[in-house]
Amino acid sequence: MKSICTLMLVVGAFLFIPISYLHAQPRMIKGHVAAAGTNTPLPGVTVQVKGTSRGTTTDPDGSFRIEAPGGAGILVFSFVGYLTQEVPIGSQSTLNVTLQPDTRSLEQVVVTAMGIKKEKRAIGYAIQDVSGADLMQSKQSNVVNALQGKVAGVQISSGGGAPGQGSRILIRGINSLDPTRDNQPLFVIDGITMDNNTYTTGNADTRGMSNRAADINPDDIESISVLKGGAATALYGLRAASGAVIITTKSGRAGRTRVSFTTTAGFDKVGKTPDVQMQYTQGNNGQYDNQSFWPAWGPSVEDARKLDPDHPASLYNNYKQAYNTGSQYRNTLAISGGTEKVVYAASLSQFNQNGIIPFSNYQNYSARVNGDIRFSEKVKMGVALNYINSGGNRANADRYGEQIIYWSPRWNMRDYLKPDGTQQTYGTTDNPVYTLYSNRFGDNVNRLIGNINFTYSPFKWLDVLYRAGTDFYTDNRRHTGPGPKGIAGEVVSTDNGFGFVNEYTLNQRSLSSTLILNFKNNITSKLTSDLKLGHDLFDRRLKRLSTEGDTLDIPDLLIMQNAKKIVSSQYMENYYLIGVFGDWTLSWDRWLYLTLSGRTDISSSLPVGKRAFFYPSVSLSYLFTDHLKIPESVLSYGKVRTSWARVGKDALPYNTGSGYIPLVNGPIDNNVIGWTRADRYGDAQLKPEFTNTFEVGAELRFLQDRIGIDFAWYTSKSTDLLIPVKLSSATGYEDFYTNAGSIRNRGIEIAFNATPIKKTKFRWDMRINFSANRNEVLSLGKGLSEVVVGNQFGYAGSTATMKYLPGYPVGAIFGTSYLRYTGGQPDNSILIDYSRPVQIAASGSQAGFPMINASQKYLGNSQPKWIGAITNTVTYGPLSLSVLIDTRQGAKKYNQLANFMSAFGESAITADRFSSKVFEGVLPDGTPNSQVVYLQQAKGPDGRNYGGGFYRNVYRGVTENFVENASWIRLRNVSLSWQLPSKFLSRTHLISAANLTLTGNNIWLHTKYTGFDPESSSLNAGSNIDAFAGFTYPTTRSYMASLNVTF
Repeated sequence: MKSICTLMLVVGAFLFIPISYLHAQPRMIKGHVAAAGTNTPLPGVTVQVKGTSRGTTTDPDGSFRIEAPGGAGILVFSFVGYLTQEVPIGSQSTLNVTLQPDTRSLEQVVVTAMGIKKEKRAIGYAIQDVSGADLMQSKQSNVVNALQGKVAGVQISSGGGAPGQGSRILIRGINSLDPTRDNQPLFVIDGITMDNNTYTTGNADTRGMSNRAADINPDDIESISVLKGGAATALYGLRAASGAVIITTKSGRAGRTRVSFTTTAGFDKVGKTPDVQMQYTQGNNGQYDNQSFWPAWGPSVEDARKLDPDHPASLYNNYKQAYNTGSQYRNTLAISGGTEKVVYAASLSQFNQNGIIPFSNYQNYSARVNGDIRFSEKVKMGVALNYINSGGNRANADRYGEQIIYWSPRWNMRDYLKPDGTQQTYGTTDNPVYTLYSNRFGDNVNRLIGNINFTYSPFKWLDVLYRAGTDFYTDNRRHTGPGPKGIAGEVVSTDNGFGFVNEYTLNQRSLSSTLILNFKNNITSKLTSDLKLGHDLFDRRLKRLSTEGDTLDIPDLLIMQNAKKIVSSQYMENYYLIGVFGDWTLSWDRWLYLTLSGRTDISSSLPVGKRAFFYPSVSLSYLFTDHLKIPESVLSYGKVRTSWARVGKDALPYNTGSGYIPLVNGPIDNNVIGWTRADRYGDAQLKPEFTNTFEVGAELRFLQDRIGIDFAWYTSKSTDLLIPVKLSSATGYEDFYTNAGSIRNRGIEIAFNATPIKKTKFRWDMRINFSANRNEVLSLGKGLSEVVVGNQFGYAGSTATMKYLPGYPVGAIFGTSYLRYTGGQPDNSILIDYSRPVQIAASGSQAGFPMINASQKYLGNSQPKWIGAITNTVTYGPLSLSVLIDTRQGAKKYNQLANFMSAFGESAITADRFSSKVFEGVLPDGTPNSQVVYLQQAKGPDGRNYGGGFYRNVYRGVTENFVENASWIRLRNVSLSWQLPSKFLSRTHLISAANLTLTGNNIWLHTKYTGFDPESSSLNAGSNIDAFAGFTYPTTRSYMASLNVTF
């Protein structure tokens, strides 16, 4: 009996042990964590099994995976700035969690100058952050464009819609007058200075070249901090005299390996085209000629068809014919993970874009890896590498636009190629599409950005940081055009000539080294000190080599050996900067912060003996809500701040004297190399530019952060500005580079956010950014009354000029105007008195027509009076809709396209050419004009010969007609996102989170500007000259779909 009982106990034990084991067996829980209301994924959230040491963190897309015990368990979700949340597991295998913001404990940490992280409460100057998730809402391929409308005081201008085209970014206006250098901010990625130049080597000014920040994959970005004022950027020294954009890329986190894949595809359409007349066809003086150079001064289409049965029933709209539907797609694969000791992140990206201009395209391939190793509590190391290969075929938008003007709408420009390979055309006019097809310009950039950093903390009160990095790239460019084929009837392309092969290579390498000692000390229980002392070294080497081969022996053999004439040239540039700096913050009871900083730079581009200069800054931050113990029900957060700083900027290299350059055409006789003086003469007493800035601001949050406002007022004065001053040709030089000017900028910035509705499943968030900047040229150098910055050609004397004059804004535009009646008094003012009537000619060949004032008059300012943006985000459960509207008001631009279109009879405004008119105005004697005139060319119904007609004789010669209102309002972005249901994803046993997004960019534009887009520019993204917009690359409307999947 005892044996039987024993046997039953043993069997029972074996029966129950497996059951107990099964109940306790761990299981895998997957899920996704997002911010309540916005549904934005939260990376880095700590996920822990309550009562155990088992935990993980969410990946960059907010997803997580963790082993949890069977039975009743609880997961604890915690994240800085959010309320900790405990979620029972129950029988679920997938959990989607939303975290609520913790308004009182939120102490936002931001990245400031030199990569230093500070609590935002301690900062006494303006700074704005943009998260990676916010950046990616628009799915922009260029990270600069992705910032549009998201930061107050930041003006971003997309050069156009070319594949990979560069964009210009300005922070608080222009503070340097040299037209050969830009006013864009310093770009820093993971603590390393990154080049953001837009090089136009190889005459590529109008080919939509990329700014180098466009190399960075936006999918790789964790966040961006924009530093605006002098106090914010003082530690960076002269390189950040125009502000700084600090990019932090995504990094690994301890926990399981996370894999995500994002794919985006879309198409681009021309956003806006100019209005054209569709009534009058090829010819001149109203006479039809289907081989005429004149594209649209002929008779009506109806009359032309009577003479030419092959004439199409309607004219081609050249601007509908000229542009394709573009396409783009991007794929990004990312992986991250690690342990408590080692974390890593890596990504691969592919981006391809086909442009709206035929034969234009752009590609970008990148690979990125970074990691951190913690050797001990005192020592850690980090490393990051980013390789990019980018480039494509760059169409000359300026030349294409010009040739479209010359091309008659009687002909189909898409019929551009004959069977024998020569261009299909009429007369001797070049076919614009054939020029694109045969005349190719391509670039291929290989770039490596890398850094390594070490942190050593020997004591609690001391941290030692050392960081070294490099940004190296080679930009190879090739420009080719075939020679004449020698076939009977061939019309040789003007742009190709006798054929050519040009090759350009640009190598740039920069090295940076930074050492920072951070001393932390609690002087008393309330008074703390944080002192940082550092050393900074920057070294840049640049080399350009160009080889141009002309006159090809074999027409289509596009190699250098086939050229009969070969010319080479080379340019090398070395530059270094050595800096030492200090930053000392004193804090009293965490409600008062005083920061003192200073930096001394030694620049190689300044004269010997004048290379070192010092600039200081001071800032104060006062949190009155903490000091005065104001109840949160009244005011959630209140802070006032102020700062003053002095920042410097050195000269471009090799501008402290004169030099000689070799003649590019080789030996002149007996193998003797010829030398000539350089065009520029530099001042041997050059000094750095200096800008003194002062700023006050306030940050307020109400109703548990349901309403927030950040306000800033600033003023800055820049002196000793470096300007190339034009010289008489008798001197043997073109210009003299010297300190010769001062300007002032003043402005306000307002960043407002609100949450009007906040429910469990429904939330409405609003964000408004507003800024207004006024600048003025205060003075120029001794003996200088003006400095011409640039000009753009206009027919019959209507060329527009941008120049600096004391008392006028930096973007001042000048040109010809209609003559105003002054009652016989001299008109010595450069301002137009618009209250006075236009003077009409009483006699002569132009009797009855407005008279032209050929003297230069001020016609407007290319700088906007104010810019603004409003973003509304509505979230309902897993759906999120975001709408961004932005505007730019008060700017003017010269529209060269409108000038050419009126000169060649294609503008819609010329459709009244066969009508009569009495021009409003007065005759030279002051009596009202009553003369009836005809607008047409040649002889009118009254028997009078009108010559070229009103539009060619008068209208096209008046710059005033083409300096247009460049204000606009646009629907910049609409984004609809859907977080796929977890119950659906759990069935896959593989996907932990998925998000589908539909996006539209530049969907709607309201403007009085008659060209393509007032935001575009005729020059490259790095130019200071933004007054001209003629034959630009049209901007595009883009529509995209994106899917992000996390495993």
